[in-house]
Amino acid sequence: MKEEKIRGSRNIPQEIVEEILVKLPVKSLVRFKAVSRAWGGTIASKYFIEKHNRFQKSLGRGQARIVAISRETRYNGLALDNVLFSANGIVHGSPYPPIRSFNRFDGFEISEPCDGLFCLYTITRIFTLVNPATTSRRRLPDPTSTIADGAHKSYTLLGIGREDSVRGKYKLVWFFDYDNELVNKSLRCKVFALDSNTWRYVDPPHCRVHYDHPLIHLDGVIYCFSYHKEHRYRDEQDVKLLAFDLHTQKFQRLQITPDILFRRYCDLSMRVLNHRLCISKGFVDDNVDHFFKIWGLEINKRSWEMMYSIDLSCFPPEFKQRRIIPMATINNYLIISNYRRNIWLLYNSKSSILHGTDSYSDKDVMSQSYCETLVSAYQ
Repeated sequence: MKEEKIRGSRNIPQEIVEEILVKLPVKSLVRFKAVSRAWGGTIASKYFIEKHNRFQKSLGRGQARIVAISRETRYNGLALDNVLFSANGIVHGSPYPPIRSFNRFDGFEISEPCDGLFCLYTITRIFTLVNPATTSRRRLPDPTSTIADGAHKSYTLLGIGREDSVRGKYKLVWFFDYDNELVNKSLRCKVFALDSNTWRYVDPPHCRVHYDHPLIHLDGVIYCFSYHKEHRYRDEQDVKLLAFDLHTQKFQRLQITPDILFRRYCDLSMRVLNHRLCISKGFVDDNVDHFFKIWGLEINKRSWEMMYSIDLSCFPPEFKQRRIIPMATINNYLIISNYRRNIWLLYNSKSSILHGTDSYSDKDVMSQSYCETLVSAYQ
């Protein structure tokens, strides 16, 4: 009987096996690679990884995955909690294995994820690329150079993205300031290509970037906030979006809608919602703002459209700090978190569902919208 089952499974067409495998979660696929050479080769192939990646992203219409990252003192590393949202509520998935550091992560930062990959980095130029779903990780070479060694190490910002859906080349973009006395000519930029394992300089724009905002990736472009200064001790002026095309490696600066009524860059927050680049106010002033508004960029027209306008009176008392963080979308719902990431709100124009958790109330937590994929840190 056992031989008959094995013989029967071998008669299943490869196309049907592939269609079944592509719908399985990453954790199962990692285990199934050991079933046979044929399965292992299929699951490890770039074609299958791309197909599985597209399927996982298609699930985003009905669910959203958030990875909550906190310090893990026992392992001198990071703990990653897997939280899955649907329109019916929160389902806590099994946590990812902790990331045990190669070196101490004192003063570490975490990039926004791209296709399941994100980068841990420090001001001392330790860059570690991680996919927590597969436990794949890669220590990147030190981008040491004459200019980088003389840089202001307190200013460093890193992000990851892919050129586009056709080329699929993953790259990391690293900003740092070389000489703060140069004011608007201090910015330097290096790009790391995962396929060639090399860093190279690109010509930076004559402006400054905001190092306390993450780099955001969408459709082959890395975005951040930029500004000019008349003098190194004066406030910023001319705040705009800085867009860097990963294929052409060219910069352009885009206007921010004046309707958002911001005063400084620290008032702003940036996210990708419904596959659009969106900005909102990170801090809401009750004396000035009566609605929490989110604006989406129409990149082809270089124009902004209001996507959400939420009456602040709709928010529960847990949001009284007025630090409102949009995280992701599920169908017609917008997932919003408060500053401590211990209260989550699913909101649409007709109703709102409040979910509370005390899991992170005493921890320093960073949370990011995340998509589980098989993409390797060595792609």
